[in-house]
Amino acid sequence: MNGEPTDGPTDETSLEKGTEKGTEKGTEKDIDTGTETGTDTRTDTGTDTAGHRITAGLTVGSRVVVRYRLAEGAEAAATDFLGELIARNNDFLVVDTKTERVKLIRADVIAAKDVPPPASRPGRAHERISADDLEKLMAKGWQALDRGGLGDWVLRASEGFTGRANSALVVGDPSLPLDKAIDFVERWYSDRGRPAIFQIHGERGFVVDEVPAAAALLARGYAVGGGRDDWQRVLIMTGLSAAVPPLTEDSPPVTADAELKLDWLMAYGQQRPIVPGATEAVLTGSDGQLFLSVRDPQSNRVIALARMSIHPGWAGIFGLWVHPDHRRSGLATTIVSAVAMVARENTMPAIYLQVSADNADGVAFWERLGFGVHHEYTYLTRPSA
Repeated sequence: MNGEPTDGPTDETSLEKGTEKGTEKGTEKDIDTGTETGTDTRTDTGTDTAGHRITAGLTVGSRVVVRYRLAEGAEAAATDFLGELIARNNDFLVVDTKTERVKLIRADVIAAKDVPPPASRPGRAHERISADDLEKLMAKGWQALDRGGLGDWVLRASEGFTGRANSALVVGDPSLPLDKAIDFVERWYSDRGRPAIFQIHGERGFVVDEVPAAAALLARGYAVGGGRDDWQRVLIMTGLSAAVPPLTEDSPPVTADAELKLDWLMAYGQQRPIVPGATEAVLTGSDGQLFLSVRDPQSNRVIALARMSIHPGWAGIFGLWVHPDHRRSGLATTIVSAVAMVARENTMPAIYLQVSADNADGVAFWERLGFGVHHEYTYLTRPSA
């Protein structure tokens, strides 16, 4: 099978559209072919070939590049497929490329890895991504407890923990006429006992009612921000990890844990209410994250923290917080510098974050560290919600 085109997963392959977690991260570039197995495994349907091990780290739903061995006698020994990994089972991968959907035998994969979204406009690494692609990337960095989809729209519910994890991300084509799509989303949230909240994004300063989905929602009685000032406008700021000031010898020690620890969670709860179960699920639900913290040398308590999400080519910063008794002492900058250091060391040139537009001090802080506004979004919900 030489990258056989397919209309969709077949019953015979029982392909799953899951969210298996990968650990290999990097930016898009030529694939190192040093993982060549050296043997012809085209007829091997086992699950312990080099190709199976290589593809185990790919993230379903993400953009991937796969180097694939061609049949004996072909003009070339191998070819590359670049596109979205939409499904995987023990034997096959299904990849949507720009031109076709292909089904690949896992045993015949020579090399593979997740890659960042494609560049869609000029600029530096953090500026080239489109608003739609960055929104989809950020949604993977803050995964909801309960997720659904309607075409390209992403439906998220997490028992009320944060707006991002309890709203419908309006991006791309919902696959239904707009009014029916809104009806579907409202039913989806009603079935879960939650109010329908829509996240609508656009370029900086965009006029909300000029977005068709927003105009339809406003006509139904939805309100921008739903009565909350911090939901009126949220800025997506991005920057280069290389531009963030480095840690110095005077910087306090920063701990980066791959696992969520109880004392980190309790400190996090000082900035926003914790919803038991849902909060932990969202904080740990991405394909990769680190929990950074600075401790007080006398009490050993966490006095500054942030969560770092890990993506191919990108890092995300969530929940940056410093204890009130230790503010204005450089701890926030120390945490961000530590995130940037990890990002640089792991081939993540770009960083994103979200900050409410009404948080003037917060916006100014990020600007001092070299971040700028990429785009912005707002929430629309009924005020009664």
